[in-house]
This record gives sequence, C-alpha cells and structure tokens, in this order.
Amino acid sequence: MGARNLLTIIGSNFHLNFKQTVFPAILLLFVIPLIYGTTNLDSVKSADCLERMVALIGLPMFVPLLKPEQDGGMDAIITMRPFPYRIIAVLRMVLSLICTVTLILVLEGYMTIGGCSFPASIFAPRTLAVTMMLGFVGLLASAISRNTVVGFLVSFCWYCVLQVENIGAIFKSVSNGISVYQVLLLLGSGAAIIFFSGLPFEKKVQSA
Repeated sequence: MGARNLLTIIGSNFHLNFKQTVFPAILLLFVIPLIYGTTNLDSVKSADCLERMVALIGLPMFVPLLKPEQDGGMDAIITMRPFPYRIIAVLRMVLSLICTVTLILVLEGYMTIGGCSFPASIFAPRTLAVTMMLGFVGLLASAISRNTVVGFLVSFCWYCVLQVENIGAIFKSVSNGISVYQVLLLLGSGAAIIFFSGLPFEKKVQSA
C-alpha cells in the first residue's frame, strides 16, 4: 500500500511539474534561437549562450515548485498527508532536475546539429550547475517568504547581478568550470530549501 501511495504521489507531482515547470521552460527554449541565435557558434559563444540564455530555464523549472502549497487554505490538507512535506519538496526537486537535464541535452543536440562547435559532454553538467544555482536562489527565497513571486524576483535580481563582469566571472561555470563556491552554494541552498519548505507545517502540527 505504501509503494502504491508513493507511485501515486510521484505521478501526481510529475503531472504538476509538467504544467508549472517543464512547459514554460520549453517555451523559453523556443524563444532563445530568436533572441541569441544557436547556429554556427564557436566554443566561446556557445558557452555564453548556455550561461546567459539557457540558464534562464532554472526560473520556471525550480522557483514555482512550492507554489501549490503557498495558496491559502492548504495547511490542513498538507498536515494530513501520509508523507512529510519535505519529502514531497525533495521529490519535486528531483523531478525538475531530471527534466532540466533532459532539456539541456536536447538543446545542446540542437545546437550541435546547427553547426555549433563545443564539448557537449563537458558543457552539459556545467550548464546544469548554473541553471540550478539560478533556480535554487529563487526557490529558497520562495520557501522562506512562502511567496513564489518573491522567488522569481530574487532569481531575476541574481541573474542581473551575474551580468556584472567582476561578479559574474566567479559563477561562469560553463566557461570557467564549476567552482568550489558553486558546489557549496548549491549544497547549502538545497539543504536550506528542504528545511524551510517544511518549517511552517511543522509549526502547524505542533500548535495543533
């Protein structure tokens, strides 16, 4: 019965993820060739495209993951679920991570077919790192504030800060490789997201 419940939860969350995260991310990827151009790029320009444009899918892929429970009147329903809310949050993050990897690989394949020259196997995990960083910043803000709009604003501001050359150079993982700072930030923000996502509902249970 537990396994069946788990499969049901995975299925429902995957369906929710597709509507709220994957579909907007796909639309964003369709716009990128119109804005930046994704054909006949060398390694340097391909890295720039992946860092500045493709990384933006981190916003729809991660920031709205907690939105369904941030609507009013959901507290009682969440506290009655058979699984802790933090497990649901981790599940959604994993599903978004898998979908993000898939989208990055598909776009890199498209760029390769279009004549771009770059080491796809090296750039793929680096692109994932910068995408996760952009998404996790907003998701953490959303978890703390319990407001998805705040999460999007924080992510967008973080993206704008990274366009400043002196600051952004530290986090240009596609061009310069994944730094230790990025790894620490990803691990720390991921742990903080899991902690803060379940905190309001723990307080609700204790007060009850």
